[in-house]
Amino acid sequence: MSEAVGLIIAAIIAGAVAFFSLIISKEQSVSGFRQQWIDELRKDIAVVASCVSSIHGTSISHKHDQELWDRVKADFTHFKEVIVRIRLRLNPHEKRKIEGPATMAVLGVLTELESIFGSAEPQFHKLEPLVTKLVTNANVILKENWQRVRAGEPIYRITRGITLGLTGVVVIAWLLHLFKVI
Repeated sequence: MSEAVGLIIAAIIAGAVAFFSLIISKEQSVSGFRQQWIDELRKDIAVVASCVSSIHGTSISHKHDQELWDRVKADFTHFKEVIVRIRLRLNPHEKRKIEGPATMAVLGVLTELESIFGSAEPQFHKLEPLVTKLVTNANVILKENWQRVRAGEPIYRITRGITLGLTGVVVIAWLLHLFKVI
């Protein structure tokens, strides 16, 4: 009889271990994707800052409209593409206390940058503060997401706690059984 109980307990433990391993594996994949998202957002923010500098510098040195457009067309097209990629990566309805305002600020800066370069009389004096605001707020978003990656997804943290708790209970039960306290 005790042999059958032991087999049932072993099967339950094996099932629990398999279940928790599955959850942990899935959550590690989510963290991996989040890290990739962080890396790509970081690259795109850098590209926007670079394109702003390039377009601005070229527009200062070339005043003839067609010649200017010929020189900035590739940077401007790339600039618009990367802005769209950033917008697709960010949630405009972000609710987290720190990340939400930073996300709104980044999206606002992108709109302002588009407005400056879309204007017949661009206000280039606004570019440097906008790029600084963009980078500062992007750093907040990146830091918050990195902390989530480092800590693990919520389900992973809960599963880890349950697993540690169950492991502790099993070890205590084994020790009590070993010393015949039970």
